[in-house]
Amino acid sequence: MQQTAHFLRLLSACLASLLLLFSSATWAQSYPNKAIRMVVPWPPGTPADVTGRIVAEKMSSSLGQPIVVDNKPGAAGTIGMADALRQPADGYTLYLLSSASLVAPLLFPTQPINFNQIEPIGHMAWSYNVLVAPINSALKGPSDIVQTSKAKPNSLSFASGGNGTPAHLAGELFKQQTGAATTHVPYNQFGMAIGDLIADRTNFMFLTASAAIPQISGGKLKAMAVTGAKRLPALKDVPTMAEQGFGDFVLRSFDGMTVKAGTPKDIVERLNAELNKALNLPDVRERMAALALEPEPMSGTQFGQVIANETEKWQRIGRAAQIKAD
Repeated sequence: MQQTAHFLRLLSACLASLLLLFSSATWAQSYPNKAIRMVVPWPPGTPADVTGRIVAEKMSSSLGQPIVVDNKPGAAGTIGMADALRQPADGYTLYLLSSASLVAPLLFPTQPINFNQIEPIGHMAWSYNVLVAPINSALKGPSDIVQTSKAKPNSLSFASGGNGTPAHLAGELFKQQTGAATTHVPYNQFGMAIGDLIADRTNFMFLTASAAIPQISGGKLKAMAVTGAKRLPALKDVPTMAEQGFGDFVLRSFDGMTVKAGTPKDIVERLNAELNKALNLPDVRERMAALALEPEPMSGTQFGQVIANETEKWQRIGRAAQIKAD
């Protein structure tokens, strides 16, 4: 009797496991059977939003279901993250994670922000900053900023789309490495920061390349340097910071796709495969190259390591600058 009971318990456990595996496989095979929402925690038209829309368009076609971009800006991306984490872990809500969100714990220390609550799907693209100034500015390069600011401390100001954004942290890193005495001017809206720079109300900005290129080509801003390790193909005449004597100043930002932790592995892998396929399409690479974006397909594990490494880097810069919320 004991052997029979043991056998029946073992059989029941095996059947339950098989049923779970079958249900999971069936769920993954039927995915997606409705529209997918991608939460972008930045306003429409911002660099991360543009990157997300390029990818979402191609993935929608491949998956056979639309990926609807839902902009939920505010609080360094944490408003959008909170929204995404309230949804089921079923792969129907994606969250676009950017470098700009990595310093959120420094800006909002009392809020429970835990990146372990999201599962990396894959990396989208790297972006770089361009050191720009008003078109008629007397500043010609980063050395001019350093010399002028040391001769007249805080006479120069640099703009950003808000405290903790890549433009802000790039400016702070420049101050930390060079001793430049400049003043940060944060704006609540990215477009306002650009507009006031064009109007010569601020003196310079480490502007994301995809946003800088139209202003440079339109003759509204002049480019003085790029923050990449090498020149950008879309701005091949603009030297790097290293070429101008600032060899330690290399900075880039990422945008990537995530889901809520606990999403079935098969769905995560499917999304990773579709994302990487989209990033390898010639027209996607051409569109990104025109915006000085550098697509780099990765596995979810590789992207998870990028998140860990970049979090350490950006938070180190932020702590040194003693950044606070706007």
